[in-house]
Amino acid sequence: MEFPRQVPAIPRHSEVHDLETDVVYGTADGVPLRYDLYRTKRAPGAAPAVVLVHGGAWMRGDPSQAAGNALHFARLGISTVSISYRLAPAHRFPAQLHDVRRGLRHVRAHAAELGIDPERIALLGLSAGAHLAMLAHVSPGIEALAPELPAALEAVSERVRAVIVHYGPYDLAPLRGRAVMVSDADPVGALLGPRTREPGWVEVASPIHHAARATAPVLLIHGTADTLVPHRQSERMHAALLAAGKQSELLLLDGAPHAFQVNWRGEANQRANAAMDALLERLL
Repeated sequence: MEFPRQVPAIPRHSEVHDLETDVVYGTADGVPLRYDLYRTKRAPGAAPAVVLVHGGAWMRGDPSQAAGNALHFARLGISTVSISYRLAPAHRFPAQLHDVRRGLRHVRAHAAELGIDPERIALLGLSAGAHLAMLAHVSPGIEALAPELPAALEAVSERVRAVIVHYGPYDLAPLRGRAVMVSDADPVGALLGPRTREPGWVEVASPIHHAARATAPVLLIHGTADTLVPHRQSERMHAALLAAGKQSELLLLDGAPHAFQVNWRGEANQRANAAMDALLERLL
C-alpha cells in the first residue's frame, strides 16, 4: 500500500543506517497504523531508540518528518521509530493519543525484532506531536484517557528514559478558536470537535495539568520567534514540571521560528541537536 509522504527521497541505506518505510503494524477504525524504522549501524548489539511523533496540527503529517533527526541519531548509534496516528478532524481526540501510546507499546513489545533495547527508549515529539508525546507520557492512570489496545499490548509498559518535545502546545485552552499551526484553520477545534466547548475535557487534553505524573526527565525546546505556537507554552510546561518536583530543562532559541529544523544547518537547530545529544548520551 502506498502512503503520502511529506519528505520524499529519503535514502534507504547509508554507512550509518538502514531504513524501512511505512511498516503497517495494526489498524484503528480501518486506518493503517505504521512506522518508519531507521536502524543504526553504529550500535553494538541492541541499540537505544527514539520513538518520534510527527507534527502537522493533528490534521496532517506522516512518519517521514523524522528524516533529519533520525539520520542524525543514527550517526550517534541510536535507532529511530517514527510512528503515525489517526488524523483530525476525521478522528477526534483521544484517537491520536491512543495511537501514540499503542505505537510506543508496540515498539517495546517487538524490540528484539526491531533491533533495539526496550530499556533504552526516549520519546520525541514535534509541534502537535510534542503535545501528543508529552500527554502520552503523563496520561497513564488517567481513566478518561485509558488507551484502546489489542490484548497483546495491555500489559506492556510505556516507560521511557526521556521525553524531548519541540515547540508544542501544552495548554489547549488559550489556543481554542485560534488559527495556529495551520493558516486559516482551528487545529484545537479540529482535534476536540464539539467538546472544545467543555472546559473539563480541554483540561484533560492538556498535559500542563498532569505535570505531576511525569516520571522521566523532560527537555523542552522552543523558538522565541514562533508565531504559530507561542514559546510561552513551553515556559509554562517547564514551570509546571519544576513545581511538581520533576526533572525538566528548557531551551529557548532566540529568534528561532516554528519548525526551525527546516534550516537544518542553522544555529537554532545546531543548538537544539546539541541539547538533545547531551540528554540522550546521559540517559540512553
